[in-house]
Amino acid sequence: MLEITNLHAAYGDAKVLYGIYLKVEPGEVVAIVGSNGAGKTTLLRSICGVVRPTEGSIRLNGEEVAGKRTHELVDKGLIMVPEGRRLFPRMSVRRNLEIGAYSNRARPHLAERLDYVYRLFPILKERSEQLGGTLSGGQQQMCAIARGLVATPEVLMIDEVSLGLAPVMISRVYDAIKAIRDLGVTLLMVEQNVNQALSVADRAYVIQHGRVALSGTGKELQGNEEVRRIYLGLNSTEEELS
Repeated sequence: MLEITNLHAAYGDAKVLYGIYLKVEPGEVVAIVGSNGAGKTTLLRSICGVVRPTEGSIRLNGEEVAGKRTHELVDKGLIMVPEGRRLFPRMSVRRNLEIGAYSNRARPHLAERLDYVYRLFPILKERSEQLGGTLSGGQQQMCAIARGLVATPEVLMIDEVSLGLAPVMISRVYDAIKAIRDLGVTLLMVEQNVNQALSVADRAYVIQHGRVALSGTGKELQGNEEVRRIYLGLNSTEEELS
């Protein structure tokens, strides 16, 4: 469904991505993990047209889309939930969700998509008239993911799924991600909580210094000693003591 080949990206003279190769199959959950500054967010921004790649190919359902504008990609079903949620704080929850259906692709399906996300996140229906800025951090993340789903994605990309959330809210958000996956939605997510991401991912890519350092199934990478040492902060001595 989504295939990235030899992708390079930069901010001015500062190169960030150095030849990324990545593939997302229909219905998969694919995680991108790595430390701060590795290039994870730049990768998503390049895919969705916010950052223009300097080299490489991005193919969505076989169509070359590298260099297309963000609104064009939204119309093709490439939807991004940005880091920090980016809700409209003085608009109601319902209005925030309705904005997700502004595209020609999504507008005819607004009613059924609202019903779908309200069943997925019942708290949003309960608080549909509440201002977006008054929700808790976890509820805002649910609202941001729901807004992305209202946009009828072919691929839903979520940047920093659990950033700034309390543990109980992380658990609820990941329960929702599992439910979205089970409904067949294709997901590409960036996450610093490596263990949590790998637990739900069909496949994952470890990004280091703008390159893919490791890739494999979520289960394989959970058991990979290099991933555990570098990204989970474990070493053999700590494991012996645990």
